[in-house]
Amino acid sequence: MADDVTGKATHLGGKLKEGLGDLLGDRQLKTEGQLEQAEGVAEQDAARAEEALREANLRKAAAEQAQRNNGL
Repeated sequence: MADDVTGKATHLGGKLKEGLGDLLGDRQLKTEGQLEQAEGVAEQDAARAEEALREANLRKAAAEQAQRNNGL
């Protein structure tokens, strides 16, 4: 399961690694940082999508319950 906080931490770590790689002239470190940033963003996106799905399912259940209560 995706986690928004973990994604943010991964993204931030990648940002730091990219900056350090840039500062040191280490292309591999810079590239690793960029990849970690992308991974962090993906983790955040997945967490937000999971939350949106949970909320949609709750709204659907509430609508179905309201229909049953109104005899529809």
